[in-house]
Amino acid sequence: VICWPLDLILSILERLFIPKGDTEPYPIIFVIGIHRTGSTFVSQVLADSFGFAPLGNYATLFPRSKYLVHLLLKRFYHPGKSRKATKYRSFYGISRGFFSIGDSYEIWDRWFGKDHYNRPVQISEQKRKNMVEYFRGLQKAWGRPVITKNNRNTLILEVIYNSIPNVFFVLVNRNPADVIQSTMQASRDFFGTDETIWGLRDDKSFDPENYKDKLDAYCHQYLDLEDSIRKALNKLPAEDYTVVQYEGFCEDPATFQKEIMAKLKAKYELPDNNKGFGSSRHYTSRRLYDVKLAEEINRRIRDIRTTQKAVDAQ
Repeated sequence: VICWPLDLILSILERLFIPKGDTEPYPIIFVIGIHRTGSTFVSQVLADSFGFAPLGNYATLFPRSKYLVHLLLKRFYHPGKSRKATKYRSFYGISRGFFSIGDSYEIWDRWFGKDHYNRPVQISEQKRKNMVEYFRGLQKAWGRPVITKNNRNTLILEVIYNSIPNVFFVLVNRNPADVIQSTMQASRDFFGTDETIWGLRDDKSFDPENYKDKLDAYCHQYLDLEDSIRKALNKLPAEDYTVVQYEGFCEDPATFQKEIMAKLKAKYELPDNNKGFGSSRHYTSRRLYDVKLAEEINRRIRDIRTTQKAVDAQ
Protein backbone atom coordinates (compact mmCIF):
# COMPACT_ATOMS: atom_id res chain seq x y z
CA VAL A 1 0.00 0.00 0.00
CA ILE A 2 2.84 2.38 0.88
CA CYS A 3 4.48 1.81 -2.50
CA TRP A 4 1.27 2.19 -4.49
CA PRO A 5 1.61 5.93 -5.31
CA LEU A 6 5.28 5.50 -6.30
CA ASP A 7 4.44 2.43 -8.37
CA LEU A 8 1.74 4.35 -10.23
CA ILE A 9 4.04 7.31 -10.89
CA LEU A 10 6.85 5.07 -12.13
CA SER A 11 4.51 3.13 -14.40
CA ILE A 12 3.50 6.40 -16.10
CA LEU A 13 6.96 7.99 -16.27
CA GLU A 14 8.68 4.89 -17.59
CA ARG A 15 6.74 5.03 -20.85
CA LEU A 16 9.22 7.73 -21.88
CA PHE A 17 12.25 5.62 -21.01
CA ILE A 18 11.57 2.05 -22.14
CA PRO A 19 13.82 1.40 -25.15
CA LYS A 20 12.05 0.74 -28.41
CA GLY A 21 12.56 -2.42 -30.37
CA ASP A 22 11.85 -6.10 -30.09
CA THR A 23 11.96 -8.23 -26.97
CA GLU A 24 15.45 -9.17 -25.84
CA PRO A 25 16.51 -12.53 -27.34
CA TYR A 26 16.71 -14.20 -23.93
CA PRO A 27 14.45 -16.89 -22.51
CA ILE A 28 11.86 -16.36 -19.81
CA ILE A 29 11.95 -19.37 -17.53
CA PHE A 30 8.61 -20.34 -16.02
CA VAL A 31 8.93 -22.80 -13.15
CA ILE A 32 5.60 -24.62 -12.89
CA GLY A 33 4.11 -27.71 -11.28
CA ILE A 34 1.25 -29.02 -9.21
CA HIS A 35 0.99 -27.35 -5.80
CA ARG A 36 3.27 -28.74 -3.05
CA THR A 37 5.83 -30.17 -5.49
CA GLY A 38 8.72 -27.96 -4.34
CA SER A 39 8.59 -25.58 -7.31
CA THR A 40 9.34 -22.52 -5.15
CA PHE A 41 12.51 -24.15 -3.83
CA VAL A 42 13.65 -25.24 -7.31
CA SER A 43 13.06 -21.76 -8.74
CA GLN A 44 15.09 -20.13 -5.95
CA VAL A 45 18.04 -22.46 -6.42
CA LEU A 46 18.01 -21.98 -10.20
CA ALA A 47 17.82 -18.19 -9.88
CA ASP A 48 20.78 -18.15 -7.50
CA SER A 49 22.99 -20.42 -9.60
CA PHE A 50 22.11 -19.14 -13.07
CA GLY A 51 22.22 -15.44 -12.20
CA PHE A 52 18.94 -14.85 -14.04
CA ALA A 53 16.68 -11.92 -13.18
CA PRO A 54 14.14 -13.09 -10.59
CA LEU A 55 10.55 -11.98 -10.58
CA GLY A 56 10.86 -11.75 -6.82
CA ASN A 57 9.23 -10.21 -3.79
CA TYR A 58 10.49 -6.74 -4.68
CA ALA A 59 8.40 -6.81 -7.87
CA THR A 60 5.20 -7.38 -5.90
CA LEU A 61 5.70 -3.99 -4.25
CA PHE A 62 5.63 -2.37 -7.69
CA PRO A 63 3.30 -4.56 -9.79
CA ARG A 64 2.60 -1.87 -12.39
CA SER A 65 6.16 -0.77 -13.05
CA LYS A 66 7.81 -2.98 -15.64
CA TYR A 67 11.01 -1.06 -16.31
CA LEU A 68 12.26 1.77 -14.07
CA VAL A 69 12.00 0.01 -10.71
CA HIS A 70 13.83 -3.01 -12.12
CA LEU A 71 16.47 -0.80 -13.70
CA LEU A 72 17.05 0.94 -10.37
CA LEU A 73 17.05 -2.12 -8.13
CA LYS A 74 19.01 -4.62 -10.21
CA ARG A 75 22.33 -3.21 -8.98
CA PHE A 76 21.50 -4.55 -5.52
CA TYR A 77 20.89 -8.08 -6.74
CA HIS A 78 23.84 -10.37 -6.02
CA PRO A 79 23.00 -13.97 -6.90
CA GLY A 80 25.38 -16.82 -6.30
CA LYS A 81 26.16 -16.03 -2.70
CA SER A 82 26.00 -19.15 -0.58
CA ARG A 83 22.58 -19.58 0.98
CA LYS A 84 21.79 -22.01 3.72
CA ALA A 85 18.95 -24.43 3.02
CA THR A 86 16.92 -22.83 5.82
CA LYS A 87 16.84 -19.58 3.87
CA TYR A 88 15.16 -21.35 0.96
CA ARG A 89 12.17 -22.13 3.10
CA SER A 90 8.84 -20.73 2.03
CA PHE A 91 5.27 -20.85 3.28
CA TYR A 92 2.92 -21.87 0.49
CA GLY A 93 4.73 -19.85 -2.15
CA ILE A 94 5.57 -16.95 0.17
CA SER A 95 9.36 -16.74 0.43
CA ARG A 96 11.94 -14.78 2.40
CA GLY A 97 14.20 -12.14 0.94
CA PHE A 98 13.75 -9.00 -1.11
CA PHE A 99 14.68 -10.66 -4.41
CA SER A 100 13.52 -14.19 -3.55
CA ILE A 101 11.05 -15.80 -5.91
CA GLY A 102 7.54 -16.53 -4.71
CA ASP A 103 4.12 -16.83 -6.31
CA SER A 104 3.92 -13.04 -6.85
CA TYR A 105 0.15 -13.04 -7.22
CA GLU A 106 0.11 -9.23 -7.01
CA ILE A 107 1.52 -9.30 -10.53
CA TRP A 108 -0.27 -12.29 -12.03
CA ASP A 109 -3.70 -11.31 -10.67
CA ARG A 110 -3.67 -8.22 -12.88
CA TRP A 111 -4.07 -10.50 -15.91
CA PHE A 112 -5.55 -13.73 -14.57
CA GLY A 113 -7.81 -12.63 -11.70
CA LYS A 114 -7.86 -13.51 -8.02
CA ASP A 115 -9.02 -17.13 -8.26
CA HIS A 116 -5.77 -18.94 -7.49
CA TYR A 117 -7.19 -22.46 -7.78
CA ASN A 118 -8.76 -22.50 -11.24
CA ARG A 119 -7.69 -21.50 -14.75
CA PRO A 120 -9.09 -18.16 -15.88
CA VAL A 121 -12.30 -18.51 -17.86
CA GLN A 122 -11.21 -15.87 -20.35
CA ILE A 123 -8.09 -13.77 -20.83
CA SER A 124 -8.74 -10.75 -23.00
CA GLU A 125 -6.41 -9.76 -25.82
CA GLN A 126 -5.65 -6.52 -23.97
CA LYS A 127 -4.55 -8.42 -20.88
CA ARG A 128 -2.37 -10.69 -22.99
CA LYS A 129 -0.83 -7.64 -24.62
CA ASN A 130 -0.21 -6.05 -21.22
CA MET A 131 1.46 -9.23 -20.00
CA VAL A 132 3.73 -9.36 -23.02
CA GLU A 133 4.66 -5.70 -22.57
CA TYR A 134 5.41 -6.30 -18.90
CA PHE A 135 7.94 -9.01 -19.65
CA ARG A 136 9.38 -7.03 -22.55
CA GLY A 137 10.06 -4.13 -20.15
CA LEU A 138 11.46 -6.52 -17.57
CA GLN A 139 13.99 -7.95 -20.00
CA LYS A 140 14.94 -4.52 -21.32
CA ALA A 141 15.66 -3.38 -17.76
CA TRP A 142 17.63 -6.45 -16.67
CA GLY A 143 19.38 -7.35 -19.93
CA ARG A 144 19.37 -11.02 -19.05
CA PRO A 145 16.98 -14.00 -18.88
CA VAL A 146 14.13 -13.76 -16.42
CA ILE A 147 12.96 -16.55 -14.10
CA THR A 148 9.55 -16.70 -12.45
CA LYS A 149 7.34 -19.17 -10.61
CA ASN A 150 3.62 -19.46 -10.03
CA ASN A 151 1.69 -22.72 -9.73
CA ARG A 152 -1.53 -21.39 -11.26
CA ASN A 153 0.44 -20.77 -14.46
CA THR A 154 0.62 -24.56 -14.77
CA LEU A 155 -3.08 -24.53 -15.68
CA ILE A 156 -2.57 -22.11 -18.58
CA LEU A 157 0.88 -22.98 -19.84
CA GLU A 158 -0.38 -23.12 -23.44
CA VAL A 159 -1.79 -19.58 -23.14
CA ILE A 160 1.51 -18.34 -21.76
CA TYR A 161 3.52 -20.16 -24.41
CA ASN A 162 1.40 -18.74 -27.24
CA SER A 163 1.43 -15.21 -25.82
CA ILE A 164 4.96 -14.49 -24.59
CA PRO A 165 8.05 -14.88 -26.80
CA ASN A 166 10.97 -17.12 -25.75
CA VAL A 167 9.19 -19.07 -23.01
CA PHE A 168 10.92 -22.06 -21.42
CA PHE A 169 9.10 -24.20 -18.85
CA VAL A 170 10.66 -26.09 -15.96
CA LEU A 171 8.05 -28.55 -14.69
CA VAL A 172 8.68 -29.81 -11.15
CA ASN A 173 7.29 -33.25 -10.27
CA ARG A 174 7.27 -34.91 -6.86
CA ASN A 175 6.27 -38.26 -5.42
CA PRO A 176 2.44 -38.31 -5.60
CA ALA A 177 1.97 -39.57 -2.04
CA ASP A 178 4.10 -36.70 -0.73
CA VAL A 179 2.15 -34.15 -2.76
CA ILE A 180 -1.22 -35.49 -1.64
CA GLN A 181 -0.25 -35.68 2.04
CA SER A 182 1.13 -32.15 1.86
CA THR A 183 -2.08 -30.98 0.16
CA MET A 184 -4.13 -32.49 2.98
CA GLN A 185 -2.00 -30.60 5.50
CA ALA A 186 -2.45 -27.40 3.48
CA SER A 187 -6.22 -27.91 3.66
CA ARG A 188 -5.98 -28.15 7.43
CA ASP A 189 -3.73 -25.08 7.58
CA PHE A 190 -6.00 -22.91 5.43
CA PHE A 191 -9.47 -24.25 6.23
CA GLY A 192 -9.02 -25.95 9.60
CA THR A 193 -10.04 -29.28 8.12
CA ASP A 194 -9.01 -31.58 5.28
CA GLU A 195 -12.65 -32.16 4.37
CA THR A 196 -12.35 -29.02 2.24
CA ILE A 197 -9.72 -29.52 -0.44
CA TRP A 198 -7.08 -26.85 -0.99
CA GLY A 199 -5.10 -26.35 -4.20
CA LEU A 200 -5.33 -26.30 -7.97
CA ARG A 201 -8.18 -27.87 -9.90
CA ASP A 202 -8.01 -29.06 -13.47
CA ASP A 203 -11.74 -28.40 -13.79
CA LYS A 204 -13.71 -25.79 -11.90
CA SER A 205 -16.54 -28.29 -11.50
CA PHE A 206 -14.32 -30.56 -9.38
CA ASP A 207 -16.40 -31.60 -6.35
CA PRO A 208 -15.14 -33.90 -3.59
CA GLU A 209 -18.72 -35.08 -3.09
CA ASN A 210 -18.48 -36.93 -6.41
CA TYR A 211 -15.99 -39.43 -4.95
CA LYS A 212 -16.37 -42.26 -2.46
CA ASP A 213 -14.36 -40.49 0.24
CA LYS A 214 -12.03 -37.54 0.74
CA LEU A 215 -8.83 -39.50 0.03
CA ASP A 216 -10.25 -40.63 -3.29
CA ALA A 217 -11.01 -37.00 -4.09
CA TYR A 218 -7.46 -35.92 -3.25
CA CYS A 219 -6.07 -38.66 -5.50
CA HIS A 220 -8.34 -37.64 -8.38
CA GLN A 221 -7.39 -34.00 -7.91
CA TYR A 222 -3.72 -34.92 -8.30
CA LEU A 223 -4.18 -37.33 -11.21
CA ASP A 224 -6.46 -34.97 -13.16
CA LEU A 225 -3.82 -32.24 -12.88
CA GLU A 226 -1.04 -34.65 -13.86
CA ASP A 227 -2.94 -35.73 -16.99
CA SER A 228 -3.77 -32.16 -17.97
CA ILE A 229 -0.16 -31.01 -17.62
CA ARG A 230 1.16 -33.95 -19.62
CA LYS A 231 -1.28 -33.29 -22.48
CA ALA A 232 -0.40 -29.59 -22.56
CA LEU A 233 3.37 -30.20 -22.56
CA ASN A 234 3.08 -32.80 -25.30
CA LYS A 235 1.80 -30.05 -27.59
CA LEU A 236 4.98 -28.02 -27.12
CA PRO A 237 8.38 -28.54 -28.78
CA ALA A 238 10.64 -30.63 -26.54
CA GLU A 239 13.29 -27.90 -26.74
CA ASP A 240 11.02 -25.49 -24.85
CA TYR A 241 10.58 -27.36 -21.60
CA THR A 242 12.24 -29.75 -19.19
CA VAL A 243 11.01 -31.90 -16.32
CA VAL A 244 12.68 -31.94 -12.90
CA GLN A 245 12.03 -34.58 -10.28
CA TYR A 246 12.08 -32.81 -6.93
CA GLU A 247 13.67 -35.63 -4.95
CA GLY A 248 16.45 -36.01 -7.51
CA PHE A 249 17.01 -32.24 -7.62
CA CYS A 250 17.45 -32.13 -3.84
CA GLU A 251 19.88 -35.05 -3.97
CA ASP A 252 22.00 -33.75 -6.85
CA PRO A 253 21.03 -30.20 -7.91
CA ALA A 254 24.15 -29.65 -10.02
CA THR A 255 23.21 -32.38 -12.50
CA PHE A 256 19.78 -30.88 -13.13
CA GLN A 257 21.20 -27.36 -13.35
CA LYS A 258 23.70 -28.44 -16.01
CA GLU A 259 21.00 -30.22 -18.01
CA ILE A 260 18.73 -27.17 -17.93
CA MET A 261 21.55 -24.80 -18.87
CA ALA A 262 22.62 -27.06 -21.75
CA LYS A 263 19.07 -27.07 -23.10
CA LEU A 264 18.82 -23.29 -22.87
CA LYS A 265 22.19 -22.75 -24.55
CA ALA A 266 21.20 -25.04 -27.39
CA LYS A 267 18.55 -22.49 -28.40
CA TYR A 268 19.63 -19.15 -26.92
CA GLU A 269 22.82 -17.14 -26.71
CA LEU A 270 22.97 -16.38 -23.00
CA PRO A 271 24.91 -13.63 -21.22
CA ASP A 272 27.70 -14.81 -18.97
CA ASN A 273 25.91 -14.44 -15.63
CA ASN A 274 26.25 -18.04 -14.49
CA LYS A 275 27.35 -18.15 -10.85
CA GLY A 276 28.32 -21.81 -10.75
CA PHE A 277 26.28 -24.89 -10.08
CA GLY A 278 25.52 -25.69 -6.48
CA SER A 279 26.55 -29.24 -5.73
CA SER A 280 25.44 -29.38 -2.10
CA ARG A 281 22.63 -31.72 -1.22
CA HIS A 282 19.36 -30.32 0.12
CA TYR A 283 17.37 -32.44 2.53
CA THR A 284 13.65 -32.88 1.94
CA SER A 285 11.32 -32.63 4.90
CA ARG A 286 9.54 -35.85 5.92
CA ARG A 287 7.70 -34.18 8.77
CA LEU A 288 4.28 -34.86 7.23
CA TYR A 289 5.05 -38.30 5.87
CA ASP A 290 2.77 -41.07 7.10
CA VAL A 291 3.91 -44.47 5.83
CA LYS A 292 0.54 -46.18 6.09
CA LEU A 293 -1.26 -43.26 4.48
CA ALA A 294 1.33 -43.19 1.68
CA GLU A 295 0.76 -46.88 1.03
CA GLU A 296 -2.98 -46.32 0.85
CA ILE A 297 -2.54 -43.33 -1.50
CA ASN A 298 -0.32 -45.38 -3.81
CA ARG A 299 -2.86 -48.21 -3.81
CA ARG A 300 -5.69 -45.81 -4.64
CA ILE A 301 -3.68 -44.28 -7.47
CA ARG A 302 -2.96 -47.71 -8.96
CA ASP A 303 -6.65 -48.64 -8.76
CA ILE A 304 -7.76 -45.37 -10.38
CA ARG A 305 -5.25 -45.76 -13.20
CA THR A 306 -6.30 -49.38 -13.77
CA THR A 307 -9.95 -48.36 -13.98
CA GLN A 308 -9.13 -45.51 -16.37
CA LYS A 309 -7.19 -47.83 -18.68
CA ALA A 310 -10.07 -50.30 -18.72
CA VAL A 311 -12.52 -47.55 -19.63
CA ASP A 312 -10.22 -46.20 -22.36
CA ALA A 313 -9.85 -49.69 -23.83
CA GLN A 314 -13.60 -50.07 -24.30
